Amino acid sequence: MKGIFKALIVFLIAHNTIKTAYSQENKSTKERVYSFFNTNTDYQAKFQFSVGGASPLGIPAQIRDIESFKPQNMLGFEINGTKWFNENKEFGLRAGLKIEGRGMKTQARVKNYYTQIEDDTGAQTKGYFTGHVITDMNNTYLTVPILFMWNASERWNLYAGLYASLLTSKSFSGYIYDGSFREGTPIGELTTFEGTATGLYDFSNDLKPFQWGEQIGVEYKAKNNMTFAFDLTVANFQVFKSDFEAISFKMYNIFGNVSIGYSF
Repeated sequence: MKGIFKALIVFLIAHNTIKTAYSQENKSTKERVYSFFNTNTDYQAKFQFSVGGASPLGIPAQIRDIESFKPQNMLGFEINGTKWFNENKEFGLRAGLKIEGRGMKTQARVKNYYTQIEDDTGAQTKGYFTGHVITDMNNTYLTVPILFMWNASERWNLYAGLYASLLTSKSFSGYIYDGSFREGTPIGELTTFEGTATGLYDFSNDLKPFQWGEQIGVEYKAKNNMTFAFDLTVANFQVFKSDFEAISFKMYNIFGNVSIGYSF
């Protein structure tokens, strides 16, 4: 009986000791986590306005003239946090999460432009077209930017880094009109599009679901915690999947972004 009583006392002492140590360690961990996210750290919410599109790097010979360009789906919203490396807040690292639109509508005059169209039955035909092309892109991405920050002066931040984007909604379609289409090769069977006749295409399912690229920009810190920023984003991957062949040249998301933010 005495042995059981002694064992019980030892167990209770050990239990209380471990509980006290765990409580102190847990409190210390919470304090470290709180300190990390609240010391030399700034948070920001901002609205973004973007202009750009999916573009080849250089104008291919097949595109003879860009007749019109209209940006679409231009808005975005971002929340981010900047962890400064020291109390002077001279250098830091910013990470964020944003949802952003990536859209455009273009009209171009082309010659021997390789593409794929479909008829009313859904049958698809690849070939070479000379005439006019309408392209309508309307995509939305969930994006994570990771940026190195430099507090260049009291009012200005400079930043550069990488971003990764996941396609959450997609649309890339259009039509050809007022021209001639040759099936298969530049001397293949001829189909003429006149008047209201069009050849439709829809490459939405051929879009690459993941993008990553570079971002570089400048941020102005106004009074009342307001910020104004301009940056450029350029994708390293083309917008279409690697096995996509319905357009003969690669296209990349290139956008200029203007944002208004609030720091807190």
